[in-house]
Amino acid sequence: MKSGPRPEFLKNQVAYYLLAPGNSGANGEWKYAENFETLVAHPKTFYLDSKNGDANGVFRSGSLIEKQPTEGPDTFIYDPLDTTRGETVDGLDPKEKTAGIDQTYALSIGKDGLVYHTEPLPNETPFIGCPAVTLWVSIDTPDVDLSANLYEIQPDGTNIALWSDTRRLRYRESLREEKLVKPGETVRCDFNPGLFVARRLMKGSRLRLVISSPNSIQVQKNYCSGGVVAEETAKDAHTCHVQVYHDATHPSTIQFPLR
Repeated sequence: MKSGPRPEFLKNQVAYYLLAPGNSGANGEWKYAENFETLVAHPKTFYLDSKNGDANGVFRSGSLIEKQPTEGPDTFIYDPLDTTRGETVDGLDPKEKTAGIDQTYALSIGKDGLVYHTEPLPNETPFIGCPAVTLWVSIDTPDVDLSANLYEIQPDGTNIALWSDTRRLRYRESLREEKLVKPGETVRCDFNPGLFVARRLMKGSRLRLVISSPNSIQVQKNYCSGGVVAEETAKDAHTCHVQVYHDATHPSTIQFPLR
């Protein structure tokens, strides 16, 4: 600065803070990289899988595996008029001490969502990069909103929110041009917001992926009619049955930046 020496903090093009393992992430360390592209390159691909098409809940979840599965699909139901989840389940104030570590949402998942887990990590593992999810889905309405949420579940059951993204399926190919879905058509939906995550995952932790449709007062509600969402009301509501495929032709995946 002002012709002075370069600060030690700026010794490379990229500086990031790697959170330590555990609940708080305290006692982490600053790390450096020559460029961002190299830092986030070469993530590991895990495939969504389940037994007998059953992944509707934390305690009956599907799996995230490195071998491509051959079966599927899994199904969940989105009913825009179902208010049983409620504000207290679906949306915690970010100022709350439990925000980011609360499991209420995932534990409440039943027929209205899908849950997938990895096997426990054999070692403490750096997680550095930008997760991304690809889903192959079919629906029986012209449109629906889909969300993907990723968590670290530590050996003692502590839940750490790592990453999330939401997509409106009519904008699956372009954020500027909508394309409604034909009932029964199998389409690809990518969740790739470029959100950077850097923390050390604890030995014995599992990664949990939750797939669902947002149904909360916290976000705009999609009534699945295919009309202008901002103008839709409850009288336009359609219940949507969402099928998520994970077979050889339509492999739904998640990219984990495990190092």
